[in-house]
Amino acid sequence: MRRIFWLSVGVVAGASGTIWAERKVRTQLDSLQPDHLVVVAQKRATSLGRQLLDAALEGRSAMQDREAELRDQYHSPLVSEFPRDVVDISARRVTESRSYR
Repeated sequence: MRRIFWLSVGVVAGASGTIWAERKVRTQLDSLQPDHLVVVAQKRATSLGRQLLDAALEGRSAMQDREAELRDQYHSPLVSEFPRDVVDISARRVTESRSYR
């Protein structure tokens, strides 16, 4: 009776292990199919594009914040040595061609 019990336990364990291994192999093979690889590559490229866009927007926001800080710093009455007629910050162009080096 014990032998039959352990024999059946072994058969069930072997059969379930074989089925599990077969499913695992099929899953891996399906993930290597060309159409699946295209889908994965598309998702990764889209994700990378979104990350780059987010980084650019965050950088632009930080740049605008820093620009506002610098404008406040150089437009304050405490700093009067900066010649305002040389650089027109609002137009972002040089209005007078002087070299301050």
